[in-house]
Amino acid sequence: MSTPFKPDYASPPGDTLAETIEFLGMTQTELARRMDRPIKTINEIIQAKTAITADTALELERVLGTPAHVWMNMETNYREYLARQRAAEKMEVDETWLGSLPVKEMQKLGWIAKTKETRSLMSEMLSFFGCASVTGWAESWKGPLAAYRKSPKLQSKPEALAAWLRKAEIEGRKQMCAPYDEAKFSEALKKLKLATTLPAREWVATIREACNVCGVAYVILPELPDTHTSGAARQINDQCFLIVQTGRYKDDGHFWFTFFHEARHVLQGKLKSEWLVEYQDKQDSLEEDANHFAREFLIPTHEIASMRQRHGGKMPVKAGQELAQKLGIAPGIVAGRLQFDRVWLQVVGNNLKRRYTVDELIGTKADTV
Repeated sequence: MSTPFKPDYASPPGDTLAETIEFLGMTQTELARRMDRPIKTINEIIQAKTAITADTALELERVLGTPAHVWMNMETNYREYLARQRAAEKMEVDETWLGSLPVKEMQKLGWIAKTKETRSLMSEMLSFFGCASVTGWAESWKGPLAAYRKSPKLQSKPEALAAWLRKAEIEGRKQMCAPYDEAKFSEALKKLKLATTLPAREWVATIREACNVCGVAYVILPELPDTHTSGAARQINDQCFLIVQTGRYKDDGHFWFTFFHEARHVLQGKLKSEWLVEYQDKQDSLEEDANHFAREFLIPTHEIASMRQRHGGKMPVKAGQELAQKLGIAPGIVAGRLQFDRVWLQVVGNNLKRRYTVDELIGTKADTV
């Protein structure tokens, strides 16, 4: 993520004004006379004691020829610089809060600027989360943080998960999505089921393109330490939803199961502005429904039974390959399902799975980070 340039200096417009009239051979007294202003006003502008107003900028334009917007921009930049200086001086550094966040990992990924100066780091972090203070941050995230702390898997660093979710939100809002259309999204999922056979480097671009036209943003981000999640979903505005994945298990079966699981959460119509986060051992009615949908949508149970019957009640690896071909999906998805159902031992069918790295996924033409 590129960080906007914020200079640590700014010259008052009065300096430029003094240089300009000197170049023109004009005194402050003559400038005051031409502008019909008190000499004190001109002197205070040059000394940066008085700000240049829009009216003054127009008068300077008429007298000196320099456009009014130039004077106004210089004045705005200078006043912003002063405000930033005052804010930096007043900013309280919360070492405990900073210590709870994965600062080094976020800097390495380019999510925030690299700095060791604590005040600058505080400013970077607050800007990243879109909050003016740590108190504001706590108020914004107290609901999600409380939910994450309920899981033993997330007790260590829920703040790291908050950072990951915030980045997903930032990236998701950048995508140009059509208004959400449930019927179109359901049809898109049928086509994406066939996309499971594509090379891993094409997954992100393919999913994003199919989802965006239905009103769903799609993001994949590297997993931050101590987040323990494979995916999440939420509603980001009245007409758009967001799905985000980590790709943490590194095989095609897990990847596509997670995607269709999150897609089901969108179809359930229960998502709000709060995040719905997936993590190991999470169980509730919505999770059970999403799990069932992902399993049956990818591989209907009756298709497994039919294939076993065809092979005399057995399910050799060859039968798994036949099933994948019949359904038009990646063989690794079948292997994962049969291992999960304990039809196969965990060592059976692993050669059917396609492995990938998260960098491979992120490195597609639709880069996310």
